[in-house]
Amino acid sequence: MDSKLEQKLNQFRQKFVDEYKAELATLINLWKVARTEKSTTSIEDFTFAVHKLKGSSGALNFLNLTDRLNIIENELLGSKKDTSLFTIQLISYIDKHMNALIAGSKQSPDPMLSVVQKESEASAISNAENTESTIESRNLVDLPSKSDYSDIKIALIDDDMAVSALMLKLLTGFGFVVKHFVSIQSYEQQQDVEKFDLILLDLVMPKTTQDQVFEFAQAQQKANVVVFVLSSLNTFESRLAGIRAGVSDYLLKPINVTTLVSKIRKTFKIDVTKPHKILLLDDQAAVGHFYKVLLEDKGVEVHALTDPNKLMETLESFYPDVFLLDMHMPDVSGIEVAKLLRQQSKYDYVPIVFLTADTELKTKLLALECGADDVIPKDTSASMIISQLESRIKRGQEIRYLASRDSLTGVLNHGQIMEAAGQAFRLSQRNKTKVTVAMIDIDYFKKVNDVHGHSGGDKVLVSLGQLLLQSVRETDYVGRYGGEEFMVVLNGSDENTIEKKLNDIREAFNQITFKVNKQTFQCSFSAGIATSVHYEKLNEIVAAADKALYLAKDKGRNKVCVDGDI
Repeated sequence: MDSKLEQKLNQFRQKFVDEYKAELATLINLWKVARTEKSTTSIEDFTFAVHKLKGSSGALNFLNLTDRLNIIENELLGSKKDTSLFTIQLISYIDKHMNALIAGSKQSPDPMLSVVQKESEASAISNAENTESTIESRNLVDLPSKSDYSDIKIALIDDDMAVSALMLKLLTGFGFVVKHFVSIQSYEQQQDVEKFDLILLDLVMPKTTQDQVFEFAQAQQKANVVVFVLSSLNTFESRLAGIRAGVSDYLLKPINVTTLVSKIRKTFKIDVTKPHKILLLDDQAAVGHFYKVLLEDKGVEVHALTDPNKLMETLESFYPDVFLLDMHMPDVSGIEVAKLLRQQSKYDYVPIVFLTADTELKTKLLALECGADDVIPKDTSASMIISQLESRIKRGQEIRYLASRDSLTGVLNHGQIMEAAGQAFRLSQRNKTKVTVAMIDIDYFKKVNDVHGHSGGDKVLVSLGQLLLQSVRETDYVGRYGGEEFMVVLNGSDENTIEKKLNDIREAFNQITFKVNKQTFQCSFSAGIATSVHYEKLNEIVAAADKALYLAKDKGRNKVCVDGDI
């Protein structure tokens, strides 16, 4: 564990120690009431206080105290609902453990407040710190995200000149910086002079064995250079060798450039918004603050809630990469919150992780049945919790990316662009800001398909989609509305600025030359713009932008029209 994290942990531990006697006094008073009244309410109040204190002590690795409180809580579980189980024998048993807590508090230092790390965790942390970094162990911060294609320098290593020339042209057309090498040896002569982010590596080359290719790939991955293998071989043995060498991806020839670009975008997190966001729901403000400080120190944005009733309101303006929920809260359980989230399709691929002091197998099974992805005990070390959350965030983002994207163009699919538009519109209403919708349609697209075939039409769609993605801000959204029509949702800017921006994109698109079967051609698009200032519902804005689009078509195409133009 790094020293900074340990320092913060020690600060929280000291605060807990300073407040422990007061917490224990409250616990003692609640127990006096419960053992005297023997009512459901008094037993529930005491049990919940035990659970809260157990959660805090477990998070800070005061495991002696946690174990003692866990014994008390488990003994009381049945009697909360059936007071007949609250027998003299049970009261005597709880008395014994409460007296142990009281006796410990009179010692200096209190044996209940000694920091204990689980043996299995200590071993895991030690092993993790001593393991060489490979591509499989990269976490979310090891590989920096790129803002656009020109930030990614690619080395293409392939002895096939014809294939390489085509790949070079296609990738350069997308805006990547690409350099071709005919062999591993020629690359190695330049690698000290020129640094690359990604290597596209052919598997079969003259005077080089497959073992040598994979040895080279492994060395590059260890040097934090991403390697994609390009091969016509699709055998289990060759793919397994790639896995063992740590290559990031294995693509079959002939390479589909759209698929390749999509994988590059995902690998370098071009579509990932940072910092990563966690929504933490725990009724104990101290626990929430503890994890918020630890996680934000690792570059993660945390929104901590103590009141489940504020969840839906918060989600209007905060879209998390993972939900981190407490299991047991007054009035509402974490299980109920998880079920509520899973009923909403927009959170289908957002991981739900329970952070709980309840380690019962039954509890874990309940969590998994309601759609949760993981259950982490609160007495897990902070570094291990951070590691597990990073893993969940990374996997969740990968799944959401694949599920939300149009498979051809790489922009948001219809459902996701409408969801994004709805969220942007609701946020603009709340914050009294503007959101603008632009509808874009490729001119004479049917003619492109008729003359140049669907492969030609696909090239045009991919180029426009990627051009739009590169041209808008991170706070804007681009999606394929349907067929040859795209939707762009832009936040904040006025119509004149957006009109100018779209005209710049339109002119850039006009300059792209497409080539299919030795035939070259160019395309244009028409666009319509409408803003939320003039409308109260999202469907009204979309309809107005669509009307402005058809006005641009009527005026001769290759134009941008604003809602209200005559």
